[in-house]
Parts: sequence; structure tokens; C-alpha cells
Amino acid sequence: MSVIPADYLPPANALPEKIYSLPELQLPSKLDIVDYCIDRHLRAGLGDKVLIYYKDQAITYAQMQERINKLANALKGLGVEKNDRVMLRSPNNPEIFTAYFACWRLGALPVLTQHLLRADEITYRANDSEAKAMIVSSDTYKDVSECLDQMKTVKDIIVFGDRVEGCHFYDDFVADQPSDIAPSDTNRDDYFRIIYSSGTTGKPKGIVNTVGDLITTMESHCRHVLELKLDDVIGGHPAFAFAFGFSLIIFNGFNGCSISLVDRFDPELMFETVEKHKISVLFCVPTAFRMMLSVKDAEKKYDLSSLRLCQSAGEALPGDIALEWRRRFGMLILDTVGSGEINYWLSTRQDTPDDKLESSGKPLPGVEVRLVDPSFKDVPQDSEGEMLIRAPWGNQYWRRPEKQKESVVDGWSRTGLIFKEDQDGYYWFQGRDDEMIVSSGYKIPAGEVEAALRQHPSVMETAVVSSPDPVRGTVVKAFIVLKPGYDASDALTKEIQDFVKEKIEVYKYPRKIEFITEDEVPRTITGKIRRFALRDREKAKA
Repeated sequence: MSVIPADYLPPANALPEKIYSLPELQLPSKLDIVDYCIDRHLRAGLGDKVLIYYKDQAITYAQMQERINKLANALKGLGVEKNDRVMLRSPNNPEIFTAYFACWRLGALPVLTQHLLRADEITYRANDSEAKAMIVSSDTYKDVSECLDQMKTVKDIIVFGDRVEGCHFYDDFVADQPSDIAPSDTNRDDYFRIIYSSGTTGKPKGIVNTVGDLITTMESHCRHVLELKLDDVIGGHPAFAFAFGFSLIIFNGFNGCSISLVDRFDPELMFETVEKHKISVLFCVPTAFRMMLSVKDAEKKYDLSSLRLCQSAGEALPGDIALEWRRRFGMLILDTVGSGEINYWLSTRQDTPDDKLESSGKPLPGVEVRLVDPSFKDVPQDSEGEMLIRAPWGNQYWRRPEKQKESVVDGWSRTGLIFKEDQDGYYWFQGRDDEMIVSSGYKIPAGEVEAALRQHPSVMETAVVSSPDPVRGTVVKAFIVLKPGYDASDALTKEIQDFVKEKIEVYKYPRKIEFITEDEVPRTITGKIRRFALRDREKAKA
């Protein structure tokens, strides 16, 4: 067994306090993620049930268990042990799904790597995690090949798809391996993955989660919010290496339901896949739902009768999208707040009233939240404050002791997000604490301005940042992507500004508006808007 250096892990005196307030969240000490998600369902007689639908493939629980064990044996032959790190890079498909569980079968930590990352970002993650091996699809290998001499610890690369010279070929690698293997001795406090933050606020940070963190998330979210059933088929486009997409790997484990995978997003393809695989619970980011709504007569063109529930995450879901989706397709999109650090902690529900759909909902069962001022004192209801959470999970950073100490206050995990709580207990996102705009002494939450802007019929997408101003210090500036049929003009600028003044306090309206195309919006690899890049651009112009 490999030993992770103590200074790579969160300092013991800065760990979050984990609470287990519900019976289903009180897990046994000995806990195996592969047993929870795969093995126990075979023991329950579900071996012949389909676990994965992918294109024309249908892979059962028993077949997947065999694939996992064969790959785990092959990795073991390379010397991969408990606590070793293995980088994974591929679009969503059965092979990379197998790779996650093969790592966990050995107690190794998958390092989640977006398949669109370029060579310098691959190098950064490989060296920061000190990965021992890498499993990669041949169609995403090119960027890996450009940094082979820069990765300091990666000794073996396994490629699937097409053969690549100098790498282990996946099919040969697993061909003669036994289909049985003894499970690793793991418990709920063992770390079991490294995921990197999306970089919306700067250099990505390594985040570690324990086995217990993810299983308690399933027990809370799948049971009480998604209300997953045995006959559900979960599907969606988010990549496994994205915290939201990671749910597609493990949520089947809650009750033994099935998973539908796609390796790319296209709105028509997503509808086709819902119809073909009979998806009942669909995961998509807000932009994807908006693109799907643009497909004319989709509700008539496709058989979507299997679909009962949708979930959005990654960024705030505009209420008008949720309402339009329900009008056309007959079910609500739940808007869920989460992150790589803290999994899920807020969500709307199926009974959320229409006038609350623009909110972020209420805390998940088993999660406690507080809103605090900069001195970490609780703020009154209807006041803005940074959200702190306490749950069976919390902030845990890899090789970032100072960040760890900053991220936990008296056992509570900081989110860095500003919210308001209304009189009915719903929480309304106002922006990140580092996106608070101070203009002429007024504190203006960027998220609140964005929410007002999105209600204007011309606005498809918007990002609000601070822009330097010689008189006010900074002013509110909105970058706006217009919907088809609208053209940028001075008259539209004034119309939007007047519209916002009617929605929120006058001093918060965007004094500057710049219309841009969707291609000009700077985004992270997971599609989130890089607002700090827009803010930095404004500073550079000044």
C-alpha cells in the first residue's frame, strides 16, 4: 500500500466538521464504493439488469463487474496500489466508466481530467497529483503526447480505441486477466478521488473526497430530491470529470438503476438518446437545456414519455427556462447547487412554487446552512451573506494547507457564494464573494444584476463584472449575448438599463453594457463563464 504524504492532505486541525443527522447518513466504518455501487446489486439478483446503455451497447451489472475486475488485475500488475493516483482522460463511455471502478477496486485515487484540457493543464494535474499511470482514449491522446517529457511521475499509459506506439493497448492489457479479484480494504474516511476546480477564479485547485462523502451525498440527494427508483434510467451529457457529470458514474449505486451515456452533446442527439434509452432522469447544464428548447417541435418529434424529471447544475438555472421546459415537456427542471468540494447542498424540488423557480431552493436533507457577514456573524433573513455549510461532507484540499485553513470556519465549510434567504426559507444566489462589486461605496452582488437582466426578453446569456471608473472607482458592466431576432443598439442598451432599474435598486443597474456573441464568452473547460477573465480585461483596458 502506498502512503500519501501527510502534508498533501488537509491539516487535521482544519478539517470540516461532518454531521450525520439522518439515519441513512450514518454509515459503517468499513465501506467499499465498488461494493456499494456494483457488487451488492449482484448479490440482490440484479446481475442481468442493464447497468450502461451506450449507443447500441447494453452492458449488465455482471458484465461490468467482470470488466472492472480484469482491468483492476491489469493495473495491479503494473504496481498500482491503494492510495496511488491514476489519471483518467476520455469522453464518457463504458471504458472510462470501467477505469474509475477498477481504480477503486484497488483503493487507488482516480484523478479526474477533462478530455478537452491542453498539454500544459494535463502536465499541471499530473505533477500536482503525482499520478503513477494514465488511462486515456486514443482520440484525446494528442495533447498527452505533447507533454510526455514533462510529466514527472507517470510511468505507464494505457490507451483504448486505437493503438498508440509506446503505450499499453487496453484490449491486450486486460485480455488474459482473471475476472476475480479480492476487494481493497477501504473505509468511509479513505480518500477516493482527486478532482480539480474548474478555474472560474484562477488556477485550478486539487480537491479530495472520501468514500463516505460521496455515499452520503447519494443517500441524501438520490433518496430525497431525485427520488430514484429501481427502474429509472439516468442520463445526460456532463463529462465524468466534471463534478456534475461524476454523478452519472455513481448515482446508479443508490438503488441499482441504469445509466445512459453520450460522448458529446448535441441537442438533437440528446433528444434521440432520451427516446432510444428511455431516459427517465436527465442531467444537463443550463446552456444545454436552452439549446434543447431551441429545437422546434421537439416535444412532437421525439417520444419523451419515459422522462419524468430533469436536473440542472453548474450554473444558476434561469427560471424562464424551467417554466418553458415544463410548459413544453411536462416536467420540471430541478436547479441544484454543488461543487467539487461540497457535492450538492441546495436544490429546488418538484413542489417548488413558480415564483421560487429563480431561487436555488432549500438545503438537502442532512445539510445545515448559515449566511454570515465578513466577520462570520449570522446575518438577518433577507440580508446578503456568504453561505457556510455543515453536512456529512465538506471542503478538503489536496496540497493546499493555507487554502484548507481559509475554507473552514469553526468546522463549517465556506462556499464563497453570496445568498439571501427569503421569508419562506428559499435561498437566492447573489454571486461569488469575489464577484461583489463596490461602486461609490455601494456593495452590488453581480448575480442579482444578472438575474434581473435575464428577465429581459432580449437577453439569452449575461455576465456582470466590475469595470474601472474614474469617478465611482468601479461601475457595473454587463456583457450580454442577445437572443436571435434582436440587434445591438443604443436604444436597446437604454431599454435594458431602464428595465433593470424597475427590477432591483436603481444604483445596481449596469452603467455599461457590451453586446457580445456566444463565441466571445470566455468559458472554463466545463462551460462555466470565466467572469474573472472579463474583469481582468476591463482592468487592462483601463
